[in-house]
Amino acid sequence: MNEKNPNAIVPLTDLPVPELVTQQVELFTPESIHLESLFPFDPSDAYQSLDAKDGHWVIGVDLGGDKITAQLFVLKGKKLVALDDYSDYAQGNHGEGYLECLVKTGQWASEHNVPVGISYGAPIDGTKPLYHPKIKQLTDALSQDYEGDLKNVVPTLTACLNDGPAGLISGAIEASSTGNYKNILFPINGGGFGLSIATRGMLYSSEAGHVQAAEALNTYGQTTPCGVFGATYTCLEAIGANKAGIETQWTMRTGETLRARDIEDRYKAGDTFAGELYEHSAWVLSHMLQGAAAACNIDLSAPDTVIVGHGGGFKFPNFGARVQQILAAASENTPTSLLLTKDYSDNACQEGAALAALLTN
Repeated sequence: MNEKNPNAIVPLTDLPVPELVTQQVELFTPESIHLESLFPFDPSDAYQSLDAKDGHWVIGVDLGGDKITAQLFVLKGKKLVALDDYSDYAQGNHGEGYLECLVKTGQWASEHNVPVGISYGAPIDGTKPLYHPKIKQLTDALSQDYEGDLKNVVPTLTACLNDGPAGLISGAIEASSTGNYKNILFPINGGGFGLSIATRGMLYSSEAGHVQAAEALNTYGQTTPCGVFGATYTCLEAIGANKAGIETQWTMRTGETLRARDIEDRYKAGDTFAGELYEHSAWVLSHMLQGAAAACNIDLSAPDTVIVGHGGGFKFPNFGARVQQILAAASENTPTSLLLTKDYSDNACQEGAALAALLTN
């Protein structure tokens, strides 16, 4: 039974700042994070090139495991503005209704000659989804009737990318409105840990959340095997991510199954263990950022570097600020620039896909 005292809530940023574990940071290499170059991308160039697209229409599609949303936007002053002329949505078990949404979107976009960008929440090869564990009804239909290719459903599809790189693009445009950033790290703390990186004119994907967790970080004795690329060790995602880490470790300690948002509510009601879990998550995620940055020769405290935090974990009170605080201490208190997608977008991945479509059309 956890102690509960509404007067005992301590903001994460008021806690002593923990040091990073050198042994963990040293486990990060380009090979261990499976760093993969995707395509050339310079944030400043992308931001400036949007001038030529002012007034253009574009549809962004967020195709995830629990729902699909399509929204028509117009670009005004380098900002996407949602239009009422077209939108669609579907939510169903195993991707039920997804194909109908895509067909309808493809038809409307073709009739109005509007480019489409899709953010896909799983591995993808060009415009062909490789798999998705939660939407088998859609992937089966694509394979049977459309040669497995989203382009055959949406003819004006001009950008199709994973949700991490898509979100990074939206973050890059937002960051470039206030500064000249050359290095952008886009960590996701949601169901798992994700990290996309833009540096030296290239956009990269990675599996940085699946680096083996050092014993010193496994505070709650998590034993869940990683599973990615057949790894049997426990990875950082399993001990720190909003769902894979926090929800699992809550159940391990309390015997109660709760969603991360409900655990956050427990924290707000004074549950000290809930706060401990999010403090631990911020510490673990800070290692992922520091380690991946080192593997890519990026200085997190440099004025041309910015972190753009995304996912439910970053919505927890002071979570982003705590990550920033931990990283600043690791670089002798030099501030690390930070943006949070929740502060500028309702759906950063969908908007990033739309921006990518504009940039490549």
